[in-house]
Amino acid sequence: MDRYDRQKRVAVIGKTGQESLQRATILIAGVGALGSYATEQLARAGVGKLILIDPDTVSLTNLQRQALFTEKDATKQKLKVEAAADHLHRINATTVIDCYPTPLSADQLENLTFDLALDCLDNYQARDLLNRAAVRFNFDFIFASCAGTFGNVMAISPQVGPCLNCLFPNINDLKKNDCDLIGVNTALVPMVSAIQTSLAIKYLVAPREIAFNQLITVDNWQLSQTNFQISKSANCPVCQNKHPTLPQVKNQQLRLLCGSQTYTATLRTKLDLPKMINFAQKGNCLKMAFKHFLKLSWQNHEISWFPNGKVLLYAVASSQEAEMLFNRFDQAITQFNHERQATQP
Repeated sequence: MDRYDRQKRVAVIGKTGQESLQRATILIAGVGALGSYATEQLARAGVGKLILIDPDTVSLTNLQRQALFTEKDATKQKLKVEAAADHLHRINATTVIDCYPTPLSADQLENLTFDLALDCLDNYQARDLLNRAAVRFNFDFIFASCAGTFGNVMAISPQVGPCLNCLFPNINDLKKNDCDLIGVNTALVPMVSAIQTSLAIKYLVAPREIAFNQLITVDNWQLSQTNFQISKSANCPVCQNKHPTLPQVKNQQLRLLCGSQTYTATLRTKLDLPKMINFAQKGNCLKMAFKHFLKLSWQNHEISWFPNGKVLLYAVASSQEAEMLFNRFDQAITQFNHERQATQP
């Protein structure tokens, strides 16, 4: 029995189109609301390989708007990429899943091999990086965003049409529509993801039919859709420059994760896993040790630590409290490392 029989019967896809899907590799930046739906749809559609990039863990607040994940994943606070991979393997064992539990980086976008990228990100700094990298490293991606009851989707090929900066000349304006500020309707996410995934499948099967100048906007409260024609800006500082600078991630910059009371930042001092376990045991703050991260209970707060120096601070009431908590934790790690080095011969 052919599992893709019904898809092959679609005239615009057919046997040849299905074979194109099975040969393809798609990079998915962000495995949260949009990314979790996209990964499932693409695996079911038979895409050969998915590269998942997301540093975060599953939390209870994710379950309102994110696919694949379960209460068990949230209780265990599993890495999103690993939880997604576990579920995807049960859906389609033939799809290869590569997991990167790290923030999106320029190195990944330069060195990983893929046919198309999906922008399923939840912060404007990472979107800016993806857009600039697409110009510099010559790849196409499909932008999608959703907040409140509104969603946007656009296929972007900076070498052919407008880039994301042409669409949003001040890309920081995307911050105004973050779902942590205005929330997100549960039913909006699969609607927007379906459009993004439809474009991805069309790109792989019939790339010449993709309109790289069309912004699709939807409102799932009014049940309306509007398409806009976007022009390439002759003065765009990004896509008119074939080698745009890539933004440097500010390691210690605190960021509130979408739709939660969880903050993320990166420590000044990076310790390997055994040294960090030693720190946690000395401070009597180790809750659980996992393959790729540690769960700590530190000064009445739960913290996840990752070997790349990234930390997640959970259930923090305000940005001021998060900054104070992070600074104290960062100082404690730095002091521990200095003391450890001082005792070495």
